[in-house]
Parts: sequence; C-alpha cells; structure tokens
Amino acid sequence: MFATFARRAVESPIPLRIRNAARVSAPGIYGRFKPKKVWPPDFSKLSEKEQFRFERKYKRRVKLATMRPRWDKYVKLAQLFSVTVRSDP
Repeated sequence: MFATFARRAVESPIPLRIRNAARVSAPGIYGRFKPKKVWPPDFSKLSEKEQFRFERKYKRRVKLATMRPRWDKYVKLAQLFSVTVRSDP
C-alpha cells in the first residue's frame, strides 16, 4: 500500500491537457456502446427471486474485493505471538 502511494507521489502529475480531455459531455459518456443493463437496478420492479440473486452475487463480489489474505495472516500471527510470548519480570 505504501509502496504504491510512494510511487504515485514521485510520478509527475498528469498534464492539464490530458486531464481535461478525459472529461466528456453527458451524451458521450458511454462511448460507442451503451451498457446492456441499467445500474443500479430498480429493485421495486424485480421479483423476490431476482432481488435475492442480485444481493447474493454482489455480496460475494464485495467480499472477494475486500479480502486481504496477507494482512489477515500477519494480524493473526501478531495476535498469536502477543498471547504466547512469555515475558519474565
């Protein structure tokens, strides 16, 4: 995390021309292709089954996106060592 932050801090800033070029007017937001589905979906128009499918799918995706196995591993090891290490007075 800090390595990425440091790398981005050292990089030169984006030139003003490029930064302004990224902004597009409202009709051209999607470019050539429009999205197939409207997001977020209108849950009042969906059946209970479809609502449940959406909730399950996106809860799973959020869970996968927020997983940090290396961080969790080191936190668990730190907790283990803090409990098991004996300190002699």
